[in-house]
Amino acid sequence: MSGVWHLSVIKTIIMKNNTYKIKRPGSMIHTQRLALAGVLLALLAGCALPTRVDGGGNGNNAASDHPQMHAELIRDMLAQHQYYAALAHIQEMQRTDGNTRELRFLEAETRRKLGQSAAAAQIYESLLGSEYAGQSYHGLGLLNADRDMALAIQQLQKAVQLRPTDVQFRNDLGYALMVSHRYKEALTELATATELDQHSQLSRNNLIMLLFITRDEAGALRVARDSNVSDQELAGLRRQAQDIVQTRPARAGGVK
Repeated sequence: MSGVWHLSVIKTIIMKNNTYKIKRPGSMIHTQRLALAGVLLALLAGCALPTRVDGGGNGNNAASDHPQMHAELIRDMLAQHQYYAALAHIQEMQRTDGNTRELRFLEAETRRKLGQSAAAAQIYESLLGSEYAGQSYHGLGLLNADRDMALAIQQLQKAVQLRPTDVQFRNDLGYALMVSHRYKEALTELATATELDQHSQLSRNNLIMLLFITRDEAGALRVARDSNVSDQELAGLRRQAQDIVQTRPARAGGVK
């Protein structure tokens, strides 16, 4: 494999990694870009989904009278990859209830998942001074991961600083650091994510891969045993770890 880490390469590893992932509603690195999502994706790790409200017709339904219910409906659609439907509902709420910061954030997330990077970035940047700053830095990190990994890591670090207990943010940052061969830093993030949510298979799998990479065989096997990881799953994670080691780390301004 030539060149540095590109979006297509990271996506391939993430898609392999997602073989073992249990999705969370609304969730690096996945677009599983890392976790980075984008690159990393992840995207990124449930709870009962909100009750659906009929979204047909001209939009004059029960959800229109309950903005929070309508917002949860939109999050449900995003979790189920119904991005065009989610965007339509966002536009309806913006028309009837005004363009709130929550709706702007949901629009940025939706446009990022639709591949509308420039529009998504513009909205994220407009929210950096708001209560959605952490989520917006995370979104920007996912957007920039395929263009400038160093910048993406800085933005993911800011997201974690603002929301230090967010498992998805920790996992996506840890994965970005791992594929950049910054293993010591990655260990802190992935171990934290795994301890914060011991049911997050994505964080656990990334941690196992990192332990294989750093030749901590005993540690990797201990985590796998404690989590009842099958021999087949473990073999797959070992192969993915080898792929990361054998591929050049991402760097700022890499060759496309």
